[in-house]
Amino acid sequence: MVVRDAPVVSHVEHPDERRRPRCVEVVDVSDPTPRIRRVRLAGDLADLPVTGPTDHAKLFFPPAPGQEPPEPELSPRGLVAPPAGAPRPYREYTLRRHDPAAGTVDVDLVRHGSGLAGTWAEDPRGTLWLYGPRSSAVVAPRDWYLLGGDETALPALARWVEQLPAVPVHVVVEVADAAEAAYLGDVPPHVTVDARPRDGAAPGTTTLLDEAVAAFTPPPGAGFAWMGAEAGALRPVRRRLRAILPTAAVDLDGYWRRGVEGTGLG
Repeated sequence: MVVRDAPVVSHVEHPDERRRPRCVEVVDVSDPTPRIRRVRLAGDLADLPVTGPTDHAKLFFPPAPGQEPPEPELSPRGLVAPPAGAPRPYREYTLRRHDPAAGTVDVDLVRHGSGLAGTWAEDPRGTLWLYGPRSSAVVAPRDWYLLGGDETALPALARWVEQLPAVPVHVVVEVADAAEAAYLGDVPPHVTVDARPRDGAAPGTTTLLDEAVAAFTPPPGAGFAWMGAEAGALRPVRRRLRAILPTAAVDLDGYWRRGVEGTGLG
């Protein structure tokens, strides 16, 4: 009989009543970096289940400026998918910071100026529908952590850094330029950040994450690796990580796919 390692990450499902659709309103907008827009949403959010580092929810956007966002339609089996051939009215985003007392949640969107969410992010206002999170990740204690991703993963990376214990944490991140690397701000002494600017290359076209992982020297003890980025960019990273970690200690999320509109998280 083959004995498999227990997964380092497990997911706690939230009850339906806590991941119910909620109508939220834009109450503040700021820019942590030139290419990331932070939108603060307010509404019936006191019991929003935000506990894990990668918690994300679906945001339903207006189909066009000045229109109302579609309300999520639910069935006994969950969210009703749009008709065949129709575009999805939502995108998924990491919930950066939740304030239960104030009834607000912050969502950080990468500004790219196109598509459903990208167009809205240039002039965020009015109401949206929020649905989720479906579950929260729980990570078993490890001796060290390797985290990484591109700019779409920056909100989750910031949450990881805030939530992990004071053991060695190494963060590798592909960003457009040095200004975007400033998103993580001042990190604790046990955290190191290896920022790799693209310097004009298009997102999802480089090997920067793979090169950063190749340069990483694992500390002693049991480790864990999490990364979120363009799916194609993570393929060589996955192979490299599995040479230094058991499969159960590697968790990679293809947040988006190059050339495919509306895929992945932001």
